Amino acid sequence: MQIGFVGLGAVVETAYLPALRRLALSGLELWGYDRDPARQLAGVHALPSLDALLARPLDLLFITTPSLDHLVTLSAALASAIPLLVVEKPVVARLDQLEQLEALLAEPACAGRVLALDHWMARTGIQQLLSGQLGANWLPEDSAQGNPPDLSGARLLRLEGYLQEPSGQDEQGRPIALNFATGEADCRTLRHPDGVILDIGTHVLTQIRELVAALGCDESLQLLAGEVTDRLGAAIVHGDLHVAEGRARLRGSVGGIPLQIRLDKYAGPGGGQKGVTAFLADGGQISLDRCGNGERLTLTQGSYHQGWRQEGALYEHCLAGLLLGEGIDREARIALTRRRLAEVRALLALHQQLRGPH
Repeated sequence: MQIGFVGLGAVVETAYLPALRRLALSGLELWGYDRDPARQLAGVHALPSLDALLARPLDLLFITTPSLDHLVTLSAALASAIPLLVVEKPVVARLDQLEQLEALLAEPACAGRVLALDHWMARTGIQQLLSGQLGANWLPEDSAQGNPPDLSGARLLRLEGYLQEPSGQDEQGRPIALNFATGEADCRTLRHPDGVILDIGTHVLTQIRELVAALGCDESLQLLAGEVTDRLGAAIVHGDLHVAEGRARLRGSVGGIPLQIRLDKYAGPGGGQKGVTAFLADGGQISLDRCGNGERLTLTQGSYHQGWRQEGALYEHCLAGLLLGEGIDREARIALTRRRLAEVRALLALHQQLRGPH
């Protein structure tokens, strides 16, 4: 298999490459292009131009550029012979780009080749538990509890999503982001549109909408934003198209189910909560959260309480679903991408309301 990357930044180095190494795909060749020729990664054959990369007989191309550059790169890739094009989240960063992309994907020959990827789509523990099909890779924390109750008729009452990243401090004692994979200080100056609403809000919405889609629920989405501040706690000023949001609280509904999302890129050393809690109409609740290098799934229903663990990085689980076995077929790719586009549209609409037309 030949895989290409457009953009060889931190997400490729710290997430994609370690996941691919652990998957140990037979005969794997990696090729890449970055507009900064000094940026090269061990194990990736660097090429001098995007045209040179697109001319390779690739089986798969990952578009891992900055989000503002996704559309122009994807447009060029669609003119190539590469059969599958995977775009890292968020698939686009502006409403005008979204409209252009939707026009491109209206062409049947293009739609089936594109997958808008968010690795949180691999976080399927809640829907597995609700469907009575919890995978064998989920190991019970207390084997004495036996099998979980039958939840096949359970109804979702409300959903709470959260992504609260740990953060450090700079020399002036101000909060500073940490790399999600290494924990090292992220010294970049984050700018709009790379604030929490679009950059990490996509993750939580992906997990929530894949949950309701798997349950056959209505996927319609309504969102409002509140308590939006920058990393220092100052409110975002209407008309400001530069400062990134550091924190935000979103509320609304998905398919009529009430929804709240807490986003915080500067949650301090106590951060690290990343997941969703589903509250059931009978009073029970199911939570899926990160725990170390794995996932922790917990169910509380009446006197019953049980937890399960699944080890491994999310990118490893996500790429395994994409690259191993039967992978993701054309119709599933189209449906996944449509859901990601709808979520990005909702988040970009919040940007417009918060900052003004742009």
